[in-house]
Amino acid sequence: MSAYGVADPAQLDILAKALNDYCARRHVADKDERERIAVKVMALVGQGVSDPIRLSAELERGSA
Repeated sequence: MSAYGVADPAQLDILAKALNDYCARRHVADKDERERIAVKVMALVGQGVSDPIRLSAELERGSA
């Protein structure tokens, strides 16, 4: 993700997959909760976490 918070299509795919997989595992359907988790995913990517497996692990570790 760029310094301006812009993601390319490949990064968007990774972000969406991380969010959708986590929410599916945790049975998260609430829109506000999904948005909160999405912000967490974007923050992790902003910190340099771009590997899908590591993103998933970080979400699980912090229980998003």
